[in-house]
This record gives sequence, structure tokens and C-alpha cells, in this order.
Amino acid sequence: MNEQIDKIVKQHGFTDYKWIVPQRDIIVSQWVRFHCQFGCKNYGKNGSCPPAVPSVEECRTMIHEYENAVIFHFNRQSASSEDDLELLIRIYELEREVFLACYYIVFFLQYSSCLLCKDCSAEGTRSKCINKIKSRPGADAMGIDIYQTAHNVGYPVQVVKSHDESTNRFGFLLID
Repeated sequence: MNEQIDKIVKQHGFTDYKWIVPQRDIIVSQWVRFHCQFGCKNYGKNGSCPPAVPSVEECRTMIHEYENAVIFHFNRQSASSEDDLELLIRIYELEREVFLACYYIVFFLQYSSCLLCKDCSAEGTRSKCINKIKSRPGADAMGIDIYQTAHNVGYPVQVVKSHDESTNRFGFLLID
């Protein structure tokens, strides 16, 4: 499996990634959801952000059902929304190609809030999302402690203190 998916990942132009074991490597914590609720401007506004996603416990259960995952590392230097959208569309295409390669239990957790619509009309509920097929929750919306998870698998991660600094972003492709 790894070789076939590695080939697909590289065909899509991604080179900075690692294979990980979700049950061991992905840390899911309730505090992350509180950080969304009390620190993110998208809370309650986006159809792929809390409270429009399952509970942290349901997210943990789902993530830990997977035997395999790929963590993608993206070093972003003040990327525009258009750049982020272009990157996320490439990842959606990658997820679809992995699915079509007969790995039908595949799900991508992106590194940001959903960016498919310039103005989200979902108002914090999945039922009003107009891009249900492509929209994916961010890893943090699912309760993933991205800092600890990235650190555990050897990626650089630090708190960014100004907009001049580049940021290390991480997405997860869950595969079985």
C-alpha cells in the first residue's frame, strides 16, 4: 500500500510527508476544541468547524480506527487565501485519486478551516454547507493536538509570534 500511495502523493507534487500510525502518533485532546470555541473566528460560522463537527470523543474514535495515515508538512510564509485554496484543492484531488486506487477508507483532515466558499453560508451547521462533498474539517476542529503530534513524529513546530514568520502547517490523510 505505502508504495502505491507514495507514488500518487509524489505525482501530486507533495514531498514533505511521513507515514504514521494514528493510534500511536495522533494526539486528540479536548483542550483543542476549547481553543477552537474560545479563540477562532470561524467557530459557529463554518460548516466544517465546531460545533458542526462530531464531539472530540467521536473524532478520536474515528481517527484511531485507521491503521495508517500520512502527515503532510507545509511551510507557509504568509500565504494568501487563494494560495491556500489552490493547495487544498490539490489535496482534495489527491484524496480522490487514493480513493479511486481502491483505498476507499480515506479521509483528509486539512490544515485550516474550509476555504472552498469565500463566504460560508453554512452558519455552523453541515446541513447548510453547499460543498458537502469536498469540504473537510481542519485537524484542530477534530481535536488533534497538532503541536504535540507533529513534534512526536519529528517535525519542527513552534508558536508563531508575528506575521513575518513562516508557519509550519500539517494535514493528515487517513488511509485504510
